[in-house]
Amino acid sequence: MTCLAPHIFDLPVIATLVVFGASAIFAVWVRLNHQFAGKRAFMAAELGMLWWLLTAAMELSSDSLGCKIFWSQAAWPGIVLMPSAWTMFLFHYAIGHDATLPRLRAFSLWVGPGLIGLVALSNDFHHLLYTENTRLAQVNGRISGVYDHGPLFYIAVSYVYAFMLASVGIALTAMRRAMPALRPFFVMTLLITLVPIVANLAYILGGVTLFGFDPTPFMFSFVLIAFGWLVVNNQMMDITTIARDLLFRSTDSPILIFDDAGTLSGMNRSGRILLQRKHRKIGTDLRLLPKIGPLISHVVLSGRLPGNPVITWDGHTYDPRLTPLPSPINPDGPAVGWTLVFIDISQQKAQADLMAQAAAEAEAASHAKSDFLATVSHELRTPLTSIQGALDIVQMTAEDKLPEQTAQLISIAANNTRRLKILIDDLLDLQKMEQGLMEFQMEPLDLVPLIQEAITANQGYLDGYGVAARAELPKGPCRITGDQKRLMQVMANLMSNAAKFSDNGKTVDIALRQDQDHVAIMVKDHGIGIPPGSEEKVFGRFSQVDSAATRARGGSGLGLNITQEILEAHKGTIRYESTLGQGTTFIVSLPAA
Repeated sequence: MTCLAPHIFDLPVIATLVVFGASAIFAVWVRLNHQFAGKRAFMAAELGMLWWLLTAAMELSSDSLGCKIFWSQAAWPGIVLMPSAWTMFLFHYAIGHDATLPRLRAFSLWVGPGLIGLVALSNDFHHLLYTENTRLAQVNGRISGVYDHGPLFYIAVSYVYAFMLASVGIALTAMRRAMPALRPFFVMTLLITLVPIVANLAYILGGVTLFGFDPTPFMFSFVLIAFGWLVVNNQMMDITTIARDLLFRSTDSPILIFDDAGTLSGMNRSGRILLQRKHRKIGTDLRLLPKIGPLISHVVLSGRLPGNPVITWDGHTYDPRLTPLPSPINPDGPAVGWTLVFIDISQQKAQADLMAQAAAEAEAASHAKSDFLATVSHELRTPLTSIQGALDIVQMTAEDKLPEQTAQLISIAANNTRRLKILIDDLLDLQKMEQGLMEFQMEPLDLVPLIQEAITANQGYLDGYGVAARAELPKGPCRITGDQKRLMQVMANLMSNAAKFSDNGKTVDIALRQDQDHVAIMVKDHGIGIPPGSEEKVFGRFSQVDSAATRARGGSGLGLNITQEILEAHKGTIRYESTLGQGTTFIVSLPAA
């Protein structure tokens, strides 16, 4: 256990621990802030390097041969893991991920370091890694271990060198395959990969040491930190940066980058096409261009796009999107430039124009229809009123004196005149509602006498279908705020609808209920019922439920739609409950006064 406590604290030990601490901080920073291909293997290399540095520090701080050998043996899992993981990292990033990689990675990161580590830790039993001739000696003024290497040492070193040479081959292959813009990165990767190899060869063949110690772990530390520097400065390994760069180059949307003076600093391929040859030179003052000059000038002066930035350029319509570029030194200060993306909305604008044109045409057609209906309705109503009046006079004064056939024809004419008058009134109401001209005289009302009056007013219509009205009304008042004339129209529509769909001899049941907040009017018939899912047809305009019985009873298909509109103006609702073959109940809900 004495080997677990350091005995010497001199400059070499302190320097090694400083390198260890800096490397550990760097490893945590990479782990938390960067994502790149092969990151798992890279972090394994970091772990191997940290273990190697820690054991190196403990060996440097030991003053006995036994402890130095102990820490030298303990270092071997890290010694093997470091180059193995580095090679797997380069393989994953530079060559790519294939089916053999998981198995190769498992062997490289677990099996190899584990086996060699066991051989090293069991050296006291076989002395095939370090022989019994290993001794202490003064090297560069401090006590160091001079190791006599056994055959297993050279096997282990060969294993490690196989991976180190493979990493060199991978770096060369990547450098040859890479795009020209990326080749400097892989040249640098190759150079820093060669550093620990050269250092280890100098140690093994020439006895070169650092603080009397193998310089290889320190050189590997340099490799990983140098690579981190490449990541930070070039960001070629960060997949997020690669994706952003790829999107910048390949997107079809033109992108321009300009500084705080409006000077062109960069562009993507689509931006080059948009600017054309004479304006695409870096350093061009974009404020002078006729198409985008005013827009760029506004951005430079105010830091934002104008109110309506949509522009038409080269036959396309663009919706510009602006992103400020903050200063890396003063991110909270003024932007040092902007990225301007031109989103092509030509198709959307064309579709919007077509839709606007279609909407305008539909609006014009709707107004024309409304004007036509209003004109025709007014032109028909006056002569129709005269015809109805004349037929009513004939029926009241001379019906007993007319032949039976003539009296029957006059009765049919009078009934159809009344139906036509109702249709014209409905059309006029529809036209008023569409134009927002329907007036409501809201006043306090008691629904009890209103319903009684509605039953009396529509008694003749009910008699025509052989239907009797049966009312269940409260004894006290039932107060609301509403337009009496329009609510009488609602009751007339509901009762006429119930009478049409009731068989001769049946009743139309009318009930009035009141709770604390609402008043409910229920009009029930005992007719054929309404099929499920017919709400749109029931309350639609010029629509009726499609059945032979419905067609036989006639109607304009407007009554219930007008009823719904009137009730909505009263902040009320209408719905129905129906059972086929048994009848339908329409339920009106109105706010209580």
